[in-house]
Amino acid sequence: MAKPSRRGTGGAFAVVGVALAALLVLALAVPPLVSDAFVGDAIVAFAADKDVMLRQSSVRSLIALRLEPGSASPVDPNGASRPFVVRRGDTVGTVAAALEAQGLVRSRLAFTLAVYDSGTAEAIQAGTYTLAPSMTPAEIAKVVERAPGEQVTLRVIEGWRRTEIAAAVAKTFRNISADDFLKAAVVGQRKDDFLAGLAPTVPLEGFLFPDTYFFRPTATVTEVVDALVATFADRAGPALAAVKARGMSAYDLVKLASIVEREARDRSESAQIAGVYSNRLAIGMKLDADPTIQYAKGGWGELALADLRLESPYNSYLVAGLPPTPICSPGLAALQGSGSPAKHGFLFFVAKGDAQGSHAFATTLTEHEANRVRFGNR
Repeated sequence: MAKPSRRGTGGAFAVVGVALAALLVLALAVPPLVSDAFVGDAIVAFAADKDVMLRQSSVRSLIALRLEPGSASPVDPNGASRPFVVRRGDTVGTVAAALEAQGLVRSRLAFTLAVYDSGTAEAIQAGTYTLAPSMTPAEIAKVVERAPGEQVTLRVIEGWRRTEIAAAVAKTFRNISADDFLKAAVVGQRKDDFLAGLAPTVPLEGFLFPDTYFFRPTATVTEVVDALVATFADRAGPALAAVKARGMSAYDLVKLASIVEREARDRSESAQIAGVYSNRLAIGMKLDADPTIQYAKGGWGELALADLRLESPYNSYLVAGLPPTPICSPGLAALQGSGSPAKHGFLFFVAKGDAQGSHAFATTLTEHEANRVRFGNR
């Protein structure tokens, strides 16, 4: 959890502190006024806007008296689990507001109180959590603590294929095998717009978003798959909107982004590389992308010249157009770069072999061959 910056806030914080202190003195000096609407509401308003004030136990005690009845109880005792994303830089206040907006808590203030009561305000970390409206604010606060013993962590890496994710899931959860995950990670009866038109048996290759996830050890395979797909829907939204405006399908976006993910070791080149492939697609030129053949072979190892003749619909040296399916789970940079490719005239690129994994780009085959010689890629 990122700590709020102190620069430029000292004066404002002091003013708020003095005002709140005055209200507290009034409330404590004249106890009956605690139930008075003006004083009570003013304290709640201050605390809701400046949740750091809840570090003080006296403030929390006063706020607790003003919470609506049932605020600390579950929203829905029978509510199903679903993913909840904490983004990098989120504060306790923004997390609380999101929980309330998504119907996971009745009152954001009740959650905030629970966090400060447990002393974990600095322990919340970015990631995707599995939460349910059947949980109390205190239970949710405990789940989103940094590495609590009651939960397990699943890390999905950018560029992993479905089988690699399945292996990680099986290693993380004793009750889920890799085969269980592969069987569950299909389109099925999902109604997501980005899966529209795909048959129920189509694998969710490419739609299992790379992130750090936190689950209870007893999570089901359905909950795990749902969390990965829901995170894709949340994070890929802008890229999906961009390609929709261009008339490109969501499935083709993910196919392209999955290739870009495997090629762009330097994330800053994602849009540039996506632009190369977009230019090739526009003129019917084969993509000549090594990762598509690697996917067909079942590994990410170096290719031999004979591999370029592999008979497979995934061999982009022989078959024009995008591969039949995505080849891995692209991260945000690859999705954004593929959603809005750089506009240029390049048709070729070759790895420079440097530590950054950057590439040299070329417009003509002659320029490309010169770059291959220059960087020792023959």
